[in-house]
Amino acid sequence: MAEGSQRDAIITDAWYPRPSDYWVPADEAEQPGAWPYRFGDLFNAPPVDEHGVPLTDKQGEPWHAVMVASPSCEMVSKARDNDSIEVVRVLRLDTQDPKAQAAIVAGWQEKGERVTVAFAHTVFLAPVPRHGTHAEPMFTHLKSTRRVPLASLREAGRVAALTHEARVCVIRRDLYYRYRWLVPMSDVAEAERVRISNDPFFTPPRPDWAPLDPDA
Repeated sequence: MAEGSQRDAIITDAWYPRPSDYWVPADEAEQPGAWPYRFGDLFNAPPVDEHGVPLTDKQGEPWHAVMVASPSCEMVSKARDNDSIEVVRVLRLDTQDPKAQAAIVAGWQEKGERVTVAFAHTVFLAPVPRHGTHAEPMFTHLKSTRRVPLASLREAGRVAALTHEARVCVIRRDLYYRYRWLVPMSDVAEAERVRISNDPFFTPPRPDWAPLDPDA
């Protein structure tokens, strides 16, 4: 991608949706079996990982929360309680200085007349509406990963289910972090549409923009 095109993609192709579009409404997501666990969902942090190592910071304080990183569909249809799930650490945004906070929220920054992706190892997470402990802006730290049993995630409890639309944004950010691929949002959304539309075993609810292909 040419430098000018890359700059335009960073600035004009917003990294994140509106805060109101991040999370499935609680009254819908919390109905039994209505909204299964998926990649990107926000959970309370279990006390320890699969090896018994505490999920704490350097001061011994428990992690604020975790976001499910992997697997995705397997959590829904194949995972057992003792199966290992990769999670990433979630922190409150106000743990950072104001300049860093602004860059994490925007996803990009300008340095020396150059526009670059800011803090590529982070994903901004909007507040969870009317939640007692997660109603403030947050972000993930993609370098801080652990594996935990699915049973411990269930016990810790899901804080919020990520919408399908916000999941596309998280996937795009993850692609950039892992591979430095600056993929347009429209391309990531189309890839998700094709994947979901051609998967007859996709666990509902399906997004409106990816109905099952009758030939799948």
